[in-house]
Amino acid sequence: MTPPGRQGLLHHWDQQMAVIVQIAGIKRWQLWRPKFPSPMREYQESFRVWDPGFIPQWEAAGPDLEVDLRPGQPLLLPRGWVHNPHALDAQARSIHLTFAIRERTPLWVAEKLVGGVIEKDAFRRVILPGEITGQRLSAHVLDVRQALVEHLAGLDVDGFARFLARAAVSEKECTT
Repeated sequence: MTPPGRQGLLHHWDQQMAVIVQIAGIKRWQLWRPKFPSPMREYQESFRVWDPGFIPQWEAAGPDLEVDLRPGQPLLLPRGWVHNPHALDAQARSIHLTFAIRERTPLWVAEKLVGGVIEKDAFRRVILPGEITGQRLSAHVLDVRQALVEHLAGLDVDGFARFLARAAVSEKECTT
């Protein structure tokens, strides 16, 4: 909900695609193409890479797109697009709903591939504090890399794809 003639968050971008649905009032969405391609958790999130000079740059250039949403109208907001929404009516509040879309990325697949190794004892062994330096750590890296290669070489790809399909529709946490 945005109070009459006001706005909630200033310019920012999100780490997931969203569908915005306007419920009441009119909200103007100023949109700029992504500053950084494909941001996601821990990678180019707006709060992590923010520069105070961004807003003056966007304001000087003007938005790439401006959309006035009225009740019942949707807007697909791709991941990374900078947006600056604000209520237009000085007398009426503006309400919209945001539906975040769980996007799946190659990183998600890689995390699932690596996540499967927890079943193997070799991946659950403790690396002692004294082995987290120098050549001992390098040797552990080589051992783990080899174990991952062997794990992935023996993977039932079709079975894993079926597992991914189930996970894609059942996971509750946000992965982008």
